[in-house]
Amino acid sequence: MITVGSISREELAQTFPFVSARFSGRRRAIKDLTHRQPDFVFWIFPDGRLHDAKDAHARNVPRGYEHIVDDEPDYQGFLRGRIVSYDGRQLVVVYCRPEALSVPGPKLSQFLTGIRDVPVPLAEDAVVISDNADIYGTLVDLEKRAAELPAPPT
Repeated sequence: MITVGSISREELAQTFPFVSARFSGRRRAIKDLTHRQPDFVFWIFPDGRLHDAKDAHARNVPRGYEHIVDDEPDYQGFLRGRIVSYDGRQLVVVYCRPEALSVPGPKLSQFLTGIRDVPVPLAEDAVVISDNADIYGTLVDLEKRAAELPAPPT
């Protein structure tokens, strides 16, 4: 599991136990929390435009792109996710490949462009994770990561 950014897995597990290194039923626990009462459910187009998925990704796919739900985890270049508040913390769960948001690049830029347009208040210390509990850090961490230059090839 990937863990990058300013928050440790152990620290985050105090609020969200399913991110701990050893947790049985991790994906189910994440789904239970994020589906119970999400702050916002979204799709982000490959170009970074945000789409409000209301209460469900499958029922509220961007018009004309219904086929993307059949391409898990790549979704034809779209990102999908949910924002949830719990116990004083905000969590952004993004359904994506593990490495997608861990390094500077197109996926990270796409995510940050879309998430800036979310119509609900987002805390700077909101933590971004994958649906498999890869931890990408806070929104501030992701902004800093996006500003980094990738290492030149060796």
